[in-house]
Amino acid sequence: MNSDDAGHVSTESAWPEPIGKPARRHWWSIQDPPPARPISARRAYLEVLAVFAAFFAASIVAGGETLARRYPVPHGSWAVFTPATISELAVAGLAVAVTVLLSGKRGITPRMLGLRLPRKADGSAARGSALRMGVWAIVALVVGGFLTGALETGKLGQPARQDNSYLMYATAASLAAGIVEETVVLAFVVTTLRQAGRPLLEILLVAVLLRCSYHDYYGPGVVGIAVWAAVFVWLFLRTGSVIPLIVVHFLWDAIIFAGQRWHWLVGAGLTAALLLLVAATITWVAGISRRHGGAPRPGRGSVVTYTAWPQADQSRRESQPDDPGRQLHG
Repeated sequence: MNSDDAGHVSTESAWPEPIGKPARRHWWSIQDPPPARPISARRAYLEVLAVFAAFFAASIVAGGETLARRYPVPHGSWAVFTPATISELAVAGLAVAVTVLLSGKRGITPRMLGLRLPRKADGSAARGSALRMGVWAIVALVVGGFLTGALETGKLGQPARQDNSYLMYATAASLAAGIVEETVVLAFVVTTLRQAGRPLLEILLVAVLLRCSYHDYYGPGVVGIAVWAAVFVWLFLRTGSVIPLIVVHFLWDAIIFAGQRWHWLVGAGLTAALLLLVAATITWVAGISRRHGGAPRPGRGSVVTYTAWPQADQSRRESQPDDPGRQLHG
């Protein structure tokens, strides 16, 4: 292994950068692009749109038919919903395999796709940061849900009798939605377009528009989808992790489905969200106290962990010597 390869491996293993310490310049700051060799915009969009179409083209059509009230309400039994459940789980596994393999051909590892928890400077999982990330996502979903409910002119049909077979299918569909959407429409789209050097505003718009396209059955209520989709993009850019978003997305959908049968679940979910908000606030305050007690503050010799949104921290880049890893992505 030559020195260039060693520098690339070292930089690659260090991405995404740790969160928490050293101190960030801004609370909204984001990660640098993954340390992989740049690709053309044409290749990036061909891969993004091809993978998106493979997993969501049918959903866009079904959503339009639902909005026009032509799509049938799901119904069936164990004989119908068991193979449908297996299909949902298989699609989720296929989405992960396709995105990991395609990204790997471009030098993007599963770590760079965000398929791991945020980490601390010592390499351990930053569980407190993951919790706060999940709470941000829940707040965004609640706000977006209210907007969607106020503006929607259509929604997915539900069977009149929601028995255990349908609940099994709905749970599997919720898990698949969390995995497929956050892996394909968020992690894969954002990482691929960043590797092509596309502007952050362009990446944000593409990711949000793609997310809204297969939620077209809500009609004007898709505005609410755009709100939480934009927050999800920011959270991914900020932490370099998609795992908390997958978990939150799954739980959100599962509670909605199950809450139509057991209404108390909705109230229990809101109560749990409030408790998580309190816990996240406590861990945030504790983190600030530790940082101010033992680590230098920004401007006093600390190293900035993230680049700032929406522009990069040019002063940091100019003041530091060239890094072979950074040159790989411009």
